[in-house]
Amino acid sequence: MAEPTPALQNEVHRLMVEAAQHFARGGLQQAADNAAKVLQLMPEMPDALHLMGLCLLRAGDPQRAAQLMRQALQRKPADAQLLHNFGIACADAGDATGALGAFTRAAILDPRHAEARFNLGVISEGVGDPAGAEQAYRDTLELSPQHAGAAAYLASILEQRSALEEAARWNAVALTAQAEEPVANLTAAQLDIRGGRLEQGVARLERLLSQRLTPRNRALAAGRLGSAYDRLQQPDQAWPQFLAAKAALQQTQPPQGPGVYTFATAERMARRADALFEGVPSAAPTDTGAPVFLVGFPRSGTTLLDQMLSGHPSIAVLEEQDTLQDVLQAYALGDAGLEMFLGLDAAGLEPLRRAYWKRVAQFMPARPAGAVFVDKLPLNSVFMPLIHRLFPEARFIFALRDPRDVVLSCFMQSFDLNEAMQHFLSLEETARYYAAVMAAGADAEQRLGARVHRIRYEDVVADTEAEARRLLAFLDLGWDPAVLDIQKTAKGKRINTPSYSQVAEPIYTRAKERWKRYEAQLAPVLPMLAPFVKKFGYP
Repeated sequence: MAEPTPALQNEVHRLMVEAAQHFARGGLQQAADNAAKVLQLMPEMPDALHLMGLCLLRAGDPQRAAQLMRQALQRKPADAQLLHNFGIACADAGDATGALGAFTRAAILDPRHAEARFNLGVISEGVGDPAGAEQAYRDTLELSPQHAGAAAYLASILEQRSALEEAARWNAVALTAQAEEPVANLTAAQLDIRGGRLEQGVARLERLLSQRLTPRNRALAAGRLGSAYDRLQQPDQAWPQFLAAKAALQQTQPPQGPGVYTFATAERMARRADALFEGVPSAAPTDTGAPVFLVGFPRSGTTLLDQMLSGHPSIAVLEEQDTLQDVLQAYALGDAGLEMFLGLDAAGLEPLRRAYWKRVAQFMPARPAGAVFVDKLPLNSVFMPLIHRLFPEARFIFALRDPRDVVLSCFMQSFDLNEAMQHFLSLEETARYYAAVMAAGADAEQRLGARVHRIRYEDVVADTEAEARRLLAFLDLGWDPAVLDIQKTAKGKRINTPSYSQVAEPIYTRAKERWKRYEAQLAPVLPMLAPFVKKFGYP
């Protein structure tokens, strides 16, 4: 390619200077027009591609912005700022992997790039790497000690693993730098509520909700405000906040594509239970032993049981990871797949078992040798027949709680939407989903007999030691008093459920029969829950 003439260079320089000025003043169209003129003169000029991409990104078209910035990176692969902006475009376009790579590379190329470190933290947190996110936020604050976002997000992570004193310190930094920072105010309110300063937390959340918030932050604020009113024994003030939280969640990104945690899948598992339990092929003993599955329904006390079991030195608990996704995606999404699964003999099932243990090793690489492995994912209740066929020696811990309290508690939570949690956007659908899942689970419990240990949340909080002893006996393990020190087990640990703050407290009974305060609001779904109330022995 011929070298550009001085006249062409001067014209390109003039157009780019004007474009940058337009962009700085918010004149996106004028900036884009100038960048387009440059690209007519020099079609592969990376700075013009970059600026055009920024205009598209600002205008709400991250996919095209990422395409142009990717072209620019072919010419300037070591431009840290270009990589950073490309990462933002990828993130906005839903490409978390691309964003993670771009921010990581930008931070390596420019170790002083605080925003690249911060955005690396945001993406790391979004893909389920809280440890990586925490380090990225700390790195950001090393470079920029008053960075409000990094301080707020770090404080949020610390609060979620109950490192409350350090969380409060960093949150103060965030609020000093930016008093209206939403995440910092959410964390401050949470710290108030956890510290018993309920009225102060309520006031902060009400102020926050008067501001302009993202749908996700609005859902969190309204949900936490509702929970605070509930703690204050004010259900009439709490209920509208729970409704507001659900309305805000409706505006967040819905899950994409077919999933395994659907009504159709639950119905299919129930309909084919007879076939799944018939003629189960035997499985050869392995060094890994047979897994134990902790199942039930969200908000049934499974996190409390998780922390109890995690205190025992001979138990390794994996918390809510998709260990069964290989088999579920291949065989549970339709009748044809399930027929294929039913046709597998012992040799055909063996690769699926190996794939399961490979996934377990990815999620828990340091699993202690010889420890009883507990796979905790409550909604696996639906798949107990399939799991039994895959692992005939598997045992199940079936966690129960008063169905009315379970449905109420699920509706109170501002869960991130996924294929399962999308069922909790209305009270009626929450109850219907509970009925579908627990009908399948209760049927499997009856069929599996001694391979299932039923444990009720109300009994655990009433006499924790007695229930812990019964549970350990089921697992063929001796007594260890460490299982009772649930606060110590939970302290400093990030727990990936809304129960993270509750299990860091001494065991309490205030959540028992909470449903009675909301009996009027629950009235439409109580007939649907009545059979399960009776089946599980609740008055």
